[in-house]
Amino acid sequence: MRKASKPKPTVARSRVSRSPRRILVAVICLVSLSLLAVAWRRHQSERPKQGRTERSEAPLTFSRDIAPILFEHCTRCHQEGQSAPFSLTSYAQCKKHSKEIIEVTARRYMPPWLPETGFGEFAEPRLLTDEQIGILREWVAQGAREGDPGTVLPSRKGTNGWQLGEPDLVITMPQAYTLSAEGRDVYRNFVIPIPTRERRYVAAVEFLPGNPRIVHHAFMKIDPTRYSSRLDQQDPEPGFSDKKTSDSAQMPDGQFLTWQPGKVPSRCVEGFAWTLEKGSDFVLQLHLNPTGKPEPVQASIGFYFTDKPPLKSPFKICLTSFTIDIPAGQADYLVEDRYELPVDLDVFGVLPHAHYLGKDLRGFALLPDGSKRWLIWIKNWDFSWQGDYRYKSPIFLPKGTQLCMEFRYDNSTQNPRNPNTPPLSIGYGPQSTNEMAELWFQTAPRNVRERPALADHYQAKTTQVLQDASVHRLRSNPRDADARLTLGKLLYAQDKPREALPHLQRAVEFSPLDDDAWYYLGATLLELGRLIDAQRQLQRAIEINPENFQAFNHLGMTFLNQGNVVQAEIHLREALRLNPEDPIASENLGSVLKRKGAGR
Repeated sequence: MRKASKPKPTVARSRVSRSPRRILVAVICLVSLSLLAVAWRRHQSERPKQGRTERSEAPLTFSRDIAPILFEHCTRCHQEGQSAPFSLTSYAQCKKHSKEIIEVTARRYMPPWLPETGFGEFAEPRLLTDEQIGILREWVAQGAREGDPGTVLPSRKGTNGWQLGEPDLVITMPQAYTLSAEGRDVYRNFVIPIPTRERRYVAAVEFLPGNPRIVHHAFMKIDPTRYSSRLDQQDPEPGFSDKKTSDSAQMPDGQFLTWQPGKVPSRCVEGFAWTLEKGSDFVLQLHLNPTGKPEPVQASIGFYFTDKPPLKSPFKICLTSFTIDIPAGQADYLVEDRYELPVDLDVFGVLPHAHYLGKDLRGFALLPDGSKRWLIWIKNWDFSWQGDYRYKSPIFLPKGTQLCMEFRYDNSTQNPRNPNTPPLSIGYGPQSTNEMAELWFQTAPRNVRERPALADHYQAKTTQVLQDASVHRLRSNPRDADARLTLGKLLYAQDKPREALPHLQRAVEFSPLDDDAWYYLGATLLELGRLIDAQRQLQRAIEINPENFQAFNHLGMTFLNQGNVVQAEIHLREALRLNPEDPIASENLGSVLKRKGAGR
């Protein structure tokens, strides 16, 4: 007998331009001519370059000297439709903001680049050199001249706003969603059909927020079924609340399909293209911040295809903690996590995440020989400028290496980004005013045949992290229905129905209108062979939510175990009507029909 597969838990998932060193050369007297020449050459070589090179006797101009710097490093964001508050694609715009430009570049606040140099070698770092910063400063000091407009090279504006060029396919939210003027942050899922008639291989995805003023970040997932679409249809507004989730919508294996302000889109690592099946839906999860007035948003996504199928299957590893509890006023709160690698692997990229209280984020590897390998260090975290970072070259880590995360948080009045004055005690949560600690790594096993072993080993870690989080929440609030349900689901997924049962019973007691809680309670009772009790709980789940296809599936198997083949067929057919792509319900219905045929 088959029943619905057990859902696997998932993890949510200033420095002033180094003041160029000025070496004061003392007047050297009574020395030989040769020593004087040596001293002079040393002075010349160490003297900071301020942009006034030997070639530039003429004043600096925007056209010749400034546009190449800004167009290379700044206009990815500073253009219409992107995340920056103003554009820098013309001389007039750059002159208007010239004082701001030299101020933020001197502090190295812009371009936004958080990783510390020397603690991980990353591809395409968004950093200006001391010389470039000096050129910007001197241009403004000279009066910000324009120069010959005809010599300006085109800015890196992309095509119609697309930084990677014109996409092969563009999809857009079918309707705009209007965010309320006030209230808490909103997490909402939007379903967009992907008009593909055949399997395609995706080399890159680019996201245009539509309204960057309110989009804090975006997660992009693919649903090969129609379940997310049905959740969308049940909600009267565009999209559906993040409180409703669909396990069928997942980010492609090992991919960082995310967007944050300032993120530069890039193509996949060679060989890491991912497969898009025909008829799939795109599920866009947006984190939206109210601005004080109603704001519409209608985002678009561009796909860039390749004819080359994937050669490797990347695997994401997340170091995290859900037991964050930062006392008010504490200036140095530490969150740690470690994971010992069960196989040899390469690391290709890293994505750190925290909220406003984050200050010092470190990621490193402790190798089996006792040596330490830095993977990332952000000494001055900024919630407003997040992103993922690709390594210049893959980093090999042997089996037995410990991946380590050490995140420090400042919940004191000394933290200028602290959203609370006076500070409040802050725990884990998805709201911007809560806190999170996540350090994601994009990896790939050296031996592709070891990927299943890595997945199983990592799944055990993930389960333990979620289980610890639920226990932590129940210590402070034993009536936390969501924590009870999560703990019950985790124990059920680990084939521990007797341990899961009391938590699920309390979950329906504390949240009697949660169909998911009744469904898992019924599934657990079915596992224990208590068929009549299982039938009652599953029927209750369906009364609350007639779209719960998993409850129909399990109810069908409950009837089958009672010998009622007719009712089993009815409920399994309903499960497939609600979710035609469900392979388990399809297989179970086949078993029922086979039994019916044998009984004739």
